[in-house]
Amino acid sequence: MKLYLLAVAAALPAIAAAPDLMKGNTFGNPKAPLLIEVFSDFECPACKYMHDKEVPQIMKDFVDKGKAYMIYRYDPLQMHQHSRQAAELVCAAAQLGKYVQASNALFANQETWSKDGRVAETLDAVLTPEERKKVRASLKEPAVQTEITHDVEEATALQVPGTPTLLITYRASRYPLSGPGVMQYELVKGFLESLLAK
Repeated sequence: MKLYLLAVAAALPAIAAAPDLMKGNTFGNPKAPLLIEVFSDFECPACKYMHDKEVPQIMKDFVDKGKAYMIYRYDPLQMHQHSRQAAELVCAAAQLGKYVQASNALFANQETWSKDGRVAETLDAVLTPEERKKVRASLKEPAVQTEITHDVEEATALQVPGTPTLLITYRASRYPLSGPGVMQYELVKGFLESLLAK
């Protein structure tokens, strides 16, 4: 099965987030040759698979070795009842430096909270009582809402077909990768290595 390359980046609009918009959801060296943006929805089963199986390998082989800088983009799909709330809670937790703990908790328990709607309660398990208060208080703050709105608008502008989608930027060219091939790490790895070999 081939990796689905949506388009070559030169034709894509460049919508860059101001550095102060992103907090806690970036990994690696911003000066790395590859930029990998992961458009993800916390209620999406395929996103859970990518988070659990693919991203750790990308981190190990590319981010940790200084070859790539990774940004998680909040892309809550309207078809998922609790995905916007999940994105808001994780983004608020990220403001406290708890992105990894929050995203891990929601993906690990996705099957439960996506049915019963107890998103906040699921997140509470990895937060202190004081952090819970701060997260709840900051949910409607501009720092949270602006970042999510920016990411959703970028996904719309780039015509991201669904989640998960990887948007790879290399030497000012952008390559959106989506479809079943994104769920096969060896294909993704091969594509990233081919860019670095240019």
